[in-house]
Amino acid sequence: MDGLFLSEHTTSLSEDKKKVNMTSDLTKEEKLVLIGQLYASQLQGLFIVKEDKRKATYLEQVTELSPKEITLKTAGRYQLLQVEKYYPSA
Repeated sequence: MDGLFLSEHTTSLSEDKKKVNMTSDLTKEEKLVLIGQLYASQLQGLFIVKEDKRKATYLEQVTELSPKEITLKTAGRYQLLQVEKYYPSA
């Protein structure tokens, strides 16, 4: 489950006490539950993913969820994250 770091930002991005870090120690199911909570609460999440040997960072709101992909609304466009790429089946 390498390749994804998730951090929930509840109000202020500059205050560490407002950040909840979700590390790779979580199971696939636990990560997906937390992403579902971001979606339901309409909160932004910090997604750090490995894409083509580089790190991509998205601080965005989850706008859609499906069993195959997570849709993030970015500045002027949407970013799709493939569930199986970042959460392969065990």
